[in-house]
Amino acid sequence: MTMPRRDFLSALFRILDEKKVPYCVLRNYQNIYEDLNSDVDLAVEPEHVLACKECLAAAAAESGHHFVLRARYVNFSYVYWHPEGGFLRIDVETEVRWRFFPVLTSKSVILLRRKEGAFYIPHPRHESVNIWVAAIWREYLSERYRLQLARLYQLLANPQELERTFRACFGRIGTELANYQASLPDEAPDRQICRAARWSIIRSAWRDRPNRRALFTHFLQDMGRVWERLRQPPGISVLYASSASLARDLKDFFERIKFLYPAQKSETHLFDLSPAEGATVARLGVWLRARRLYSLFKGGLFMRLYLLPDQRQIPRVVRNHTRYLYPSRTFVWTEDTRFRTCLGHVETGFIAELDPLDGAMVSNDRIIRFIAAVLEHYRRRREQSPGKRGAQVALVGPDDSARNNVARLLCALGPEQERFDRIRYFRWPFSLEGETLFPLPEFGHASQPPQPQHPRPGSRLPVVQVCWRLLATQLFHWFRVRPLLRRNSLVLMDGCDGSFFGDSASAESPASRGALARSLSFHTQPDLLVVFKTPAGELRARNAGPPGGAPLRQNTVPEQLGLGADHVLEVDAASPASEVARAILQKIIALAP
Repeated sequence: MTMPRRDFLSALFRILDEKKVPYCVLRNYQNIYEDLNSDVDLAVEPEHVLACKECLAAAAAESGHHFVLRARYVNFSYVYWHPEGGFLRIDVETEVRWRFFPVLTSKSVILLRRKEGAFYIPHPRHESVNIWVAAIWREYLSERYRLQLARLYQLLANPQELERTFRACFGRIGTELANYQASLPDEAPDRQICRAARWSIIRSAWRDRPNRRALFTHFLQDMGRVWERLRQPPGISVLYASSASLARDLKDFFERIKFLYPAQKSETHLFDLSPAEGATVARLGVWLRARRLYSLFKGGLFMRLYLLPDQRQIPRVVRNHTRYLYPSRTFVWTEDTRFRTCLGHVETGFIAELDPLDGAMVSNDRIIRFIAAVLEHYRRRREQSPGKRGAQVALVGPDDSARNNVARLLCALGPEQERFDRIRYFRWPFSLEGETLFPLPEFGHASQPPQPQHPRPGSRLPVVQVCWRLLATQLFHWFRVRPLLRRNSLVLMDGCDGSFFGDSASAESPASRGALARSLSFHTQPDLLVVFKTPAGELRARNAGPPGGAPLRQNTVPEQLGLGADHVLEVDAASPASEVARAILQKIIALAP
């Protein structure tokens, strides 16, 4: 039986020694290879952080682990994942401190480190300091830490050295802490001593020039960390909308994801909704929005759970709850009555469809792997910043279902390709509002486009109506599409078929057709037009399209827009959606390399 955690740590300790990177395992090293629920805390000097990161990457490659997350707290946190061993968190610390007040430098810890098997551990005095700082953060000394402090005291050759070390690290209260440790484990824990130690650390930070210099350096580092968190917070927000009759075990989900987002920094809010058909789902209030931002800033998980009696309400819930700050940290998770799961990332538009196995729910591990993979893909693309222009693809044709399926599979191919940073989906009639749409599966009925949010003239003025729709579409392109194209996005325009007529009377008006023909010459042309071909007889048999000449009008869009053959792709609506999606992606990458 393989032990991925042991393989990773053994490789890491060996590579650190080979690269001559001094380090020390600060705490919880007794069962470091077997304890799957604990982090690994390494002390490294500031100038060796980059080398330590390279050693972590080499150890992960050697042991088969995948890098899934990094975050900057007081320490540098790296999380890796293995299919058999699960998650492993490595925290790299360059100093021991309480908030931005210095306590002990990593250089001092490494100078007196001692060998413990294949790795190094701190001197008992420094390990005691580290445990006390952890207790001061929590204002509580746990039973496990009490026993460890008592054991460390027995290892000291000269107890007076412990008092001198404590006074140098904690200030005046160092003597009291040393005496308290000498009485362990018999002495009962006292919260007051942890609170008094905080004030002593604050006063000690101002006693000499080196401490004041370290205090000022830590303050500047924390201010930079605050600014970085405001730009890109470490936490995530998940919208979970489910109509499944069997409730998912979310405790197991939180237990598995705690290595990425600790439970003490996370929040869960349940909404058991039973709105009438057509009722509007309310958005989050001011208080919940503030709590969401706080969880994102602290590096936690803010989760909204919507339990719905009807799976047809899922698109409405998703559409009304994606227009919030930090879309790059926001995910959508839907589950229908047959446990079919759809995951989406609001910023990139990437989607994953996960089908249940043997009629059971999709495992929580598959959900977490999607979240981690998309975040790592997004971080890597931000660092590369190719600076290319995106592309615009228009999907036209009378079969709404075929277009929706192909658009969803295009979004699912997002993580596999490296050309576009994000894939954004829009559906006719286009809206200037900032909601993010996903081509979700059809939950028991044909997907209906959202109603237009702008007023429009009546059908008695067909020419004015056509011009108004063209103007609205052009405004949509200026304010929504062009910014996305500048950010290297693949923009999917579903139903952008040039059908700007509001009704049959407008469609039959010669003046309207003339105005449309003249105006289309000024209309923004897509980089690729995908025409879904469906026989008119089949449409009438399935009642899937407009009667009369509507299909003919939609299939003549290339001539109306004046697009060449290289920018038009005609596909059979009955073809497998996966093949059509890959063909579209290959075509657009060839047109916009």
